[in-house]
Amino acid sequence: MTSSTTAPQPAPSAQPDPHHEISDLAADLRVACGRINRRVRYESRSALAPHQFSVLVRLLQDGARTPTQLADIERVSGPSMTRTVRCLEDEGLVTRTKDPADGRQVFIDLTDAGRSAVDRTRAERTQWLAEHLAHLSPQDRATLRAAADLLLEVAAR
Repeated sequence: MTSSTTAPQPAPSAQPDPHHEISDLAADLRVACGRINRRVRYESRSALAPHQFSVLVRLLQDGARTPTQLADIERVSGPSMTRTVRCLEDEGLVTRTKDPADGRQVFIDLTDAGRSAVDRTRAERTQWLAEHLAHLSPQDRATLRAAADLLLEVAAR
């Protein structure tokens, strides 16, 4: 009679796998940041659609751009950007200016109303998030302050 024995199993490692830990953290942060971003965008009281706001912010940061440049930056099709720009122009938030060097080319730029819309939307979104952060303990807010600083550092790399 033969006995069937199994080979001894190695003891579970007391050390967590750092690659797995980092991967799990990355996934959790991605999901959390995405959810917060969506909530802030869609639950604030801004009348601007998220894609319109994104174009206005880009123009505020970078200055006048062509519709093609904006489409490339925002990773949308040319016709989609044309519709977005037309809507923003109809609302008086952007203007079109012909390129003096090439009359076929136009530049899109913010109007004063466009700048005000960016400021107002940012303030509304910040207020929405601030109202939700106010319900947290001072310790939790301090933890989020440290996390925000770290996330900004990660984003800058």
